[in-house]
Amino acid sequence: MKKDASFNISRLPLTTLVKVACLLAVAYFVVRCIDAQDDEDITIQPTPIVIESVKPIGELYAFTAITEDYTIDNVEKVGFFSRKYYKAVQTMRMQVSYVLDMDSVHYEPIAGTDTIVVRMPQLRYVQTAQGGRLLCEVEVANYDAAHAISIVEQKVRSKYDTPANRQKATVNAHEVLTAFVQQCGLVPIFK
Repeated sequence: MKKDASFNISRLPLTTLVKVACLLAVAYFVVRCIDAQDDEDITIQPTPIVIESVKPIGELYAFTAITEDYTIDNVEKVGFFSRKYYKAVQTMRMQVSYVLDMDSVHYEPIAGTDTIVVRMPQLRYVQTAQGGRLLCEVEVANYDAAHAISIVEQKVRSKYDTPANRQKATVNAHEVLTAFVQQCGLVPIFK
């Protein structure tokens, strides 16, 4: 007689069937208990965050330009029996800027509103030499170009440190600070 290789549940002993049924029942109840918990049952407590102040630090260059200017100076060359005068040209390449010290900007929120008063100090004018050279018809020993350099610096300052340029730089600074304050969800008023 040929044995049937197929699985027949009726051939298992009763205790094994009971064990399998109990195991399936336990698995069913565990899954049901896990599924029974809705998302509404999970409570997430908000973390308290208190922002006392947010402000940018450092320096803001509200206006920067590179300029090159020059002055013509008289140079004296003294020989053994003669004295001659030559023209010398002192050129200066300068960076001129209006700088705002961000640490000095004050922010005062108006209670109960989304408005903040921004008090900004005066912009500081800065000019920095980027290089320069002296051109003269002849080489002159011990020529002190400090006077010519001073004249160039004064010319550059008088050309760039003007009320109109200061106003443009102030408008630029207001635009940058407005963008920052608006990112914080506030409306700025400049005073």
